[in-house]
Order: sequence, then structure tokens, then C-alpha cells
Amino acid sequence: MAPARTRRIIDEAGAAAVLDAAKQLAVANGNRVVMAVVDPWGELVAFRRTKDAQTASSRVALDKARTAAIYRRPSKDFEDQASHGRPSALHLARAVPLQGGEPIIVGDHVIGAVGVSGATSADEDRELALIGAGSVSANGDGAAFVSAADRREVDA
Repeated sequence: MAPARTRRIIDEAGAAAVLDAAKQLAVANGNRVVMAVVDPWGELVAFRRTKDAQTASSRVALDKARTAAIYRRPSKDFEDQASHGRPSALHLARAVPLQGGEPIIVGDHVIGAVGVSGATSADEDRELALIGAGSVSANGDGAAFVSAADRREVDA
């Protein structure tokens, strides 16, 4: 039997910290946003919206978070590629070329990602996502350890 690999993933406490940090700044700025936190595989962990956020932002926030998680980089990278002469970036599987999706990194590992949609500008979406992603501490608070065997049971 092959050895099982253990991996950190964002847990509910970590997701709540991400959403709390982003929401605090969003409310202070008067933004009406939707925020989504996903695990490293792009599956939803937590979701929150501020008062009067537009309905369409729900799917967009999730798509931004999923892009950052599964490609392990900010969704803005795809927007930059598409606008700087690489239109094929628009056709990558499950990638959304809109800024506002940021990976949540602990140590050298992506433990999840956050996506924000609905602020008054794309730059503000990104700023809120960065604030949220940065709220998970470098020592791993907000991350759970999951073995490969346990993940297979979750995926089943």
C-alpha cells in the first residue's frame, strides 16, 4: 500500500475568520458583496453576503474562489493574461478571468481560497479577498489536517 499523504485544508473556523475580515472592511467601505471560501479542490466551505448584495455576485464569488484554489494562484492572473495577448486563458477549464479570487496559503501550501464579488470595482474585490486570505495565520490556525485516505472517504 502506498503511503498516505497528509495535507492541510481550511476548516470552518478558518473560513469564518476569512469571511469576518473581508466583511468588516466591506461594510466599512459601504460595499455590498458576496464572499465564498473553498477548499483546495474548489469545493464550497463557507459563504456570506452583506446586506443588499446583488444576486449575480453569488456565483461569481464562488467561481473566483474556485479558480484561485484549483490553479493555486490569484484569479487576476487569468484576467492579466487575457488582456495582455493570451486569449486562450479564457478557455482554461473552470477558470474565471476576473480579479477577486485569492488562494489562502499556509507555509507553502494552498489550504483553500476566497472569492469576492460585488464591490464598486474589481480592485476592491481583490483587496477584500486579499484581506480575507491574509487573516489565516501562518502557523496554520484555521487549517485542519486531512490524510489522503480521509479525503477519499469525503470524495466518495
